[in-house]
Amino acid sequence: MKTSLNEWLDTCINKLNAGELTEVDLKSVIECLNTEKQIILYLYSKSTNLRSPLGAWALYDPTAPDDPVLPSQDPPYGSVLDAVRDGWKIVQFPRPELYSFSDVENAYLNFEYILEKII
Repeated sequence: MKTSLNEWLDTCINKLNAGELTEVDLKSVIECLNTEKQIILYLYSKSTNLRSPLGAWALYDPTAPDDPVLPSQDPPYGSVLDAVRDGWKIVQFPRPELYSFSDVENAYLNFEYILEKII
């Protein structure tokens, strides 16, 4: 959303300087401000280190069907830190004490990060 808003504001400034700014232009900026959506990304890291490789992931987009969508067969990022560099915000850090997997060898799921991006 930040990029779209910046583009609209740049356009409005150019139109203002050229004497061409209209009410419709300003209403478009308001519409851009009111159309935010939150996308949620679950990243399962192989440790609590933000640079660790990912073991699994799921993307939830409110405009897509309710099923999680994987961007591809490859992880969308190499690590949680790579996602943060791309503008994702960490909403929740892993809490390994919440998970008990004593009967199964899947401890990597302990390192679940939940991230959000507002677009």
